[in-house]
Amino acid sequence: MGIERLAALYILQGRYNKAKDQYKQAIEYAENIVEKAWKSTSHLRLAAIYLNTGNPENALSELEKVWEIAIEEDLQNDQRMVLLGKTLAYLEMKSLDGAQRATEELEDLIRKAMNQKLMRYFYLLMGMTELERENYSSAIEEFKNALSLLPFQYDAIIGENHAAFFDSLALSYYRAGDLESAREEYEKITKLTTGRLRNGDIYAKSFYMLGKIYEEQGNAAKAIEHYQKFLDLWKDADPGLPEVEDARKKLAGLKSQ
Repeated sequence: MGIERLAALYILQGRYNKAKDQYKQAIEYAENIVEKAWKSTSHLRLAAIYLNTGNPENALSELEKVWEIAIEEDLQNDQRMVLLGKTLAYLEMKSLDGAQRATEELEDLIRKAMNQKLMRYFYLLMGMTELERENYSSAIEEFKNALSLLPFQYDAIIGENHAAFFDSLALSYYRAGDLESAREEYEKITKLTTGRLRNGDIYAKSFYMLGKIYEEQGNAAKAIEHYQKFLDLWKDADPGLPEVEDARKKLAGLKSQ
C-alpha cells in the first residue's frame, strides 16, 4: 500500500519514471509472496503510465500480463480494466477496429456483472472513440452518461478515477471550442478529493489546461496563476514532457507583456 501511495505522489509530480520503478518493485514483492492480485494491480498501474506517456505498445504488453492473472484468479474488475486500457491503447494507435472489439468485450462483461453503474466505463470508451473521430457533440453526450454513473468519492487509501471522467468531458468541450464549459469541467477536477488520488497527473495538468483556456479568453492574470500552479506541481517532472515546456514558454510570454 505504501508503494501504491508513493507512486501516486510521483505521478502527481510528473515523475513517471520514479513511479514506474515503484510499480516494478511492487511486482517483485508480489511475486515473492505469491500475491497475484497485487501483481495484477501493479501491472495495471504500469500500463496506465505507459498510456499517459504515449507508449501504447508497452501498455498493451502490461495489459496482457494482467489478463493472464485476471483470468486465472477470476479478477473480474481487472478483466474490465484490461479491456478499458486496450481500447485506449488502440485509439492511441489509431486502430478503431481494435478499439471497437475491446469496447464490445467490455460491454459484454459489464452486462454480466451485478453493478450496472459499471456501464460508465463503456460510455467513457464510446466517448473516447467519438472524440477520436472528432464527433464532439456525440462524445460530450457519452461522457455525460458516464459521469451520471460515477459513485461518490470515498476511498481515501487507493483513491478513485473520477478525474479521468471529468478530464475527458473537459477535453471534448475544449476541442469543440466551448471554452467556458471546458473551464467549468477542469475546475471540477481541481476540487476533487479522493477522486483525484489515482490520477494525480490529470489533476496537475488541469491547471495547465486552465492556463490555456484563460489565456485564450484574454484573462492574462488568471492564465499566469494557473500556469504557475502547474509548474509548481511539476517542477521536478521528467525531462521532455511537452506540457512543461509549453507552460514555461507561455508563462514567460505573458509576464513579458
